[in-house]
Amino acid sequence: MTMIHLKNVTKRYGDVVALQGMTLEIHSGEYITILGPTGSGKTTTLRLIAGLTQPDSGDILFDKRSILKKPPEEREVGYVFQNFVLFPHLNTWNNVAFGGEVKGWSGEKTSSNTRKMLELVRLHERADAFPVELSGGMQQRVALARALASGAKILLLDEPIGALDARLRMSLRYELRRLVKDLGLTAIHVTHDQEEAMAISDRIVILRRGVVQQVGFPMDLYTHP
Repeated sequence: MTMIHLKNVTKRYGDVVALQGMTLEIHSGEYITILGPTGSGKTTTLRLIAGLTQPDSGDILFDKRSILKKPPEEREVGYVFQNFVLFPHLNTWNNVAFGGEVKGWSGEKTSSNTRKMLELVRLHERADAFPVELSGGMQQRVALARALASGAKILLLDEPIGALDARLRMSLRYELRRLVKDLGLTAIHVTHDQEEAMAISDRIVILRRGVVQQVGFPMDLYTHP
């Protein structure tokens, strides 16, 4: 498990301030949700943690060590996007195996890990299916398995169930939390959906216009908004 600490992080895109002096500690094994409207800085926060972009100022630490100079592939971070981003020409097995192949693992280790991940997300019976043959919920579970298959200790979830219908969102959000807890991961889930955040989070971060407004337990934020 990994503790994450953002220290006074600021990120600008031209004249637009995406994040302004963000300071946040995320505990090892915590399922935290960043809640805010479009343009509040949620995705920018994930991209900074993943190493897909760099802050203009401030620092980001994993287990008390700065990771700003570490490239994305060395950060042990899995990223799940809202629109799944699966390879359409690869079946379920090969989409998930891609995570191990990128790491340079042996064929035996990659196969063993792929099998384990597919069983974890309950898709081992659809290993030969291509993305077009899977439902939206199944595609998202493949994307999740692929993110985990690289050996990630931190899971970043960018509106991971926002593209699904209401019934699937309800079931998948609890499955996401179960997987994170079963694997002992640290997870950061961003959403604009207050009900979703209240249902699955250990703590919630309220973000508005790049500034943290509140951090607290779901019940505390519900009773003292």
